[in-house]
Amino acid sequence: MNCGEPMQAIVLAGGKSTRMGRDKSLMEVNGRSLIRITLERLIETGHSKIVVYSADKSQTSRQADSIGNISGRITWRQDPSPNNGVIESLRHAMMNEEFDSDRPLQISPVDTPDLNPDIYAKLRRSLLPNVDVVVPISSVIHPLHALVRITPFLEALDTLGGPIASQIKSMRWRGIQTKDHYLRNLNSPADV
Repeated sequence: MNCGEPMQAIVLAGGKSTRMGRDKSLMEVNGRSLIRITLERLIETGHSKIVVYSADKSQTSRQADSIGNISGRITWRQDPSPNNGVIESLRHAMMNEEFDSDRPLQISPVDTPDLNPDIYAKLRRSLLPNVDVVVPISSVIHPLHALVRITPFLEALDTLGGPIASQIKSMRWRGIQTKDHYLRNLNSPADV
């Protein structure tokens, strides 16, 4: 899926992984780290600007080591306030990175190894002129896989406004139905 114009993405890879008990981004599924699976999927679907947010330099180094020869195509950043939540990380990244505010930004976590890459094309087709956020929906809304228009999303995002899924529902948003299996995320050892 390459829609003709370069696409951009942010990968959220700096969480504590408290329930998992170890860094999820480095866990392997079928011989590849979760961070590698995520990055390969974004690259193969036409995302040419990809910024990975990790917790610190040590984590960045371990993640870069785990992805092999694709590391040169990725921009690595350390979250200035790691473990302060996804909303704060997104706000910082969108305000401080050199993303093109005229192009949509794909948000992606690292813990969904079964995600069907076709979802990116579906999100893109659903980002109509009167929509600022498109999210996949299965039995629940999946805000960490949203495709967003940066400026309106950033203006509406409130660090004290509650969960990101609730905040998205107050924006100009649209959901696209997706199978639960594709959005299964790995949060605890039982999920693996």
